[in-house]
Amino acid sequence: MKALKRIVLGSLLFLTVVFLGACDTSTTTASTVNETTQEVTTNVTTQGTTTEAKTIVVEIYTNGDNPLTTVVETEYVSNSKVIAFDEEDNLLSLLRANFTVYCANASGGKDETCSYDSGFGRYLVGIDTLDATAITNGYISFYINGNYAMSGVDATPLEDGKVYSFKLETF
Repeated sequence: MKALKRIVLGSLLFLTVVFLGACDTSTTTASTVNETTQEVTTNVTTQGTTTEAKTIVVEIYTNGDNPLTTVVETEYVSNSKVIAFDEEDNLLSLLRANFTVYCANASGGKDETCSYDSGFGRYLVGIDTLDATAITNGYISFYINGNYAMSGVDATPLEDGKVYSFKLETF
């Protein structure tokens, strides 16, 4: 009887070890490592007083696999900049000062002056390496802290510490 108990307990122990050994608790996700999570502090001195400058992060997402990583992705941050701003700045002017930006003209083509207003604001057709005019039904989507923006780049108020992201998408 003792031998039978040892065989049963030994078998259960063996099966438990095999079962737990076959389970892998780690998971692999195809995600982009955001290099801009480091805290950036900029001090500005104006007439003897030092204040902390307000900053935003602008990210440009590129479709495809990042050649600099071993993780397979469908999109990745190809360009990211921390930009200091003042109260009188707007997002469109900061984008134009830091990236190559094209807005739509009256016929939907590229306009680097961004002077055309459709009545609904300026419409980006190109920023950095993203070009919505190069693909059928393409557009530049705009996100604030990972959420789809509800206003255009010329009407969005700047908020300290926010991440403004741009992606090339199709409809």
